[in-house]
Amino acid sequence: MPQDYYIELGVPRNAADKEVKTAYRRLARRYHPDVNTSDPDAEARFKRVNEAYQVLSDPKTRRDYDQYGDNWKHAGQMRANDARGAGFRRSRGGHRGGGGIGLDGLFGDFGLGNAFGRSQRQALQTNVQITLEEAFAGSKRSITIQGASPCKECTGTGIDGTVLCSYCGGSGTSQMPRTLEVTLPKGTESGDRIRVRPDDRTELNIEVDVRRHRVFTRNDDDLVTDVAVSYLDALLGGEVEVPTMTGKVALKVPAGTTQGRNFRMKGKGMPRHGRGAAGHGDLVARMVISVPGESSDEEKALLEQLRTLQMGELEIVQDDVIDPGPETESGTRESGEAAGGDA
Repeated sequence: MPQDYYIELGVPRNAADKEVKTAYRRLARRYHPDVNTSDPDAEARFKRVNEAYQVLSDPKTRRDYDQYGDNWKHAGQMRANDARGAGFRRSRGGHRGGGGIGLDGLFGDFGLGNAFGRSQRQALQTNVQITLEEAFAGSKRSITIQGASPCKECTGTGIDGTVLCSYCGGSGTSQMPRTLEVTLPKGTESGDRIRVRPDDRTELNIEVDVRRHRVFTRNDDDLVTDVAVSYLDALLGGEVEVPTMTGKVALKVPAGTTQGRNFRMKGKGMPRHGRGAAGHGDLVARMVISVPGESSDEEKALLEQLRTLQMGELEIVQDDVIDPGPETESGTRESGEAAGGDA
């Protein structure tokens, strides 16, 4: 026989919320199995009272019950069918906790647990390590967590029909491990925290660690890399290949490039991340002049000629220097003999 929630609580259909709550408190105290041990039917009645209160204490589920009666759990489907013939959307049976009373509040003096009270969100923590390539392109991770999740059998209500859910024992939660697929956005860097809420009872905070890269050093959204350039290209000018996250690109090296000189390549760094961020950072190519360990006799001869030319140029420059003239005992030039001085 279908259960009438109003009759179960002994209240009229137009009863105010306070009246519903008062009736529930009175009946729950009377029929709780830990209090009423002499009545074998007390536990079953207690379950029916709790089911009635869970529905009538929530404005939404009470409205569904008033409109559809015993079919209130399918109210979403029935409304959709009435309106546009849409598909079925399963309801949680009103387990929203909006007007629920924890049994620890009702039976605090008896030391009873909170079997039907509102669930608080549990905060879980985990770490995940990714490569710089994954941080550049974005990636997905399958993360297994151990914690309370809504029971799949009763959809978190703790009740199966008119009895406690046998799968979760009426708690509405399951402690079975579950695996989540989490998306790590482009540009993620070490220390970033990603928050995931797989259900209304769970919050998972993921701290990301990006592993060091053998080629690139990260500086916020910029990347820095060392690029080997031969001493001849550094001296005469040339072209080198620079690695980037998407492949190698050519870079013109001007003549006279010195060790450690930086060249900034716009937009070749990491994707900018954060709210409102767009585009990419830069890639900084740092020149490292490469000197060969051994040279052939011909190469040595040519280098000797180059050194002779450079020494000759240096001697010419030195010959052009004006003789400052004799100095006084104090170390200063005599008046009228200093370069550019007044006569």
